[in-house]
Parts: sequence; structure tokens; C-alpha cells
Amino acid sequence: MQNNQILAPIKKKFATIMLIGLLTAALSFFILVVKEKNFKVSTDYLIVQNQTTSQDFYTLSKSAEYIGKILNEGVYSEIFIGEVVKTGKVSPEFLPFDKKEKLKTWSNAVSVGLNPDLGIINVQVFDNDQKKALAISDAIAEVLSTKSNLFYGAGQNIDVKVLSGPVLEKNPSLMNIIAVSVGGFALGIMLSALWVISRDDRKRKDLFSHSANSVRAGMQAKPSPQIQMETAGNFMSDEDYLEKIREIGRE
Repeated sequence: MQNNQILAPIKKKFATIMLIGLLTAALSFFILVVKEKNFKVSTDYLIVQNQTTSQDFYTLSKSAEYIGKILNEGVYSEIFIGEVVKTGKVSPEFLPFDKKEKLKTWSNAVSVGLNPDLGIINVQVFDNDQKKALAISDAIAEVLSTKSNLFYGAGQNIDVKVLSGPVLEKNPSLMNIIAVSVGGFALGIMLSALWVISRDDRKRKDLFSHSANSVRAGMQAKPSPQIQMETAGNFMSDEDYLEKIREIGRE
């Protein structure tokens, strides 16, 4: 019975629910396309620590993991941005002059991922201009390959090498578009179905409350036999009047 109460309003408003799902999917697609940059450049870097006689494989692995975490955060720093500009591969004016806005713009243009078990860093650069995206990626590669010791100190015997890339591709990818659209469609259906069920449940509660109030008002409006006798006694015959008295006595 409860399942029928839930499914009934959904079946009744099925077309509306589907329409809201489609509209949410379209909105999600629109936001993705407007928000994302047109191009993405991906590059993988490998952190290599040369083994010494006093270090075993486990120590080297944990050290590479530690260096990876440092570089993962260091890429977003103002020092790193300054080194990127110093390479001469990008214009000094490609970022805002204000420090806060500069860091915010840079964090939106660059994304860093870390695989700590393998000591691999993935750096993605986003921009609407293909040449600019490649130039920024090339500058980042130079800084990581030649000046990464600025973030973990000298004498660590560590190299950062380009493992693969840079790989240029259109952004967003087809898979991202499909995932966002399907997710938006599912979210729209779920929220609209919950709204329909909640609205139907609220209507049933209001109807029940109205019916209960009507019954209660009717009971309060009906006079008792004693009141009926008092208000109508003057118009009764003697036999009817005595019968009313006997009814009151029996109550």
C-alpha cells in the first residue's frame, strides 16, 4: 500500500519529472562548456632518487613519496610561478598583478595530481589558447626538471624527469560531457521525484486534516437532547415533552 502511494504521484507526473531531468542535464552541459577552458595539456613526471649504499628500496620509495607531496603543493606557490615566468616561455603579463588574484588564476589554470606509490606527478594546464597552454606546460616542465630542488633543498640526489607528454587535447573531453550530462539528468529526476512525492504527501495530510476538522465542527454544532428539549419544549405536546425527559434520564 505504501509503495503504491509513492509510485502513484510519480506515474501521474512522469512526463514532468523527465522534462526536469532533461533540463537539468542541459543546464549541467551548458555550465561545463562555459566554465571549462578549450584546451588541456597533460604531462607526467617521474621522481627519481638515485640509490646510495646507505639507503634501501623502502627508504627511497618513501622519500620519493615525500618529495612528490612537496612538489604537488609547490606548483601552486608564488615562488613556482615566478620561476615559470623567469623561463621566458610565457609573458609576465599572462597573470594578474595582484598576488591573491594571481594565485587564484594560476590554481584555475593548473591542476596537479600525485601517484605517491609510483612517484609520478601529473600536471594539467588549461587555457582557451592552444599555444599559450603548450607554452605554460613547457615552462612548468623546465622548472620541475631543473629547479625542483628549490622546494626540497639541495643534496637530495633527486631528479624529476618527463615521463610522458605534453599531450594536447580538446577540453572538455567527450567522456566528461557524457558523465556530467548523465549525472545532471539523474540528479534532476531524483530531486523532481522527491518534490512530487513530498507535494502529494502534503496534500493528503491537508485533506485528512480538513476532513477531521469538518467532522469535529459538525459534532460541536449538533445540540444535545436537553438543549433540543429546552429550545423546542414550548412547541411540544405533553406526551413528547415527557418522552424527552425520559430520554435525558436514560442518558
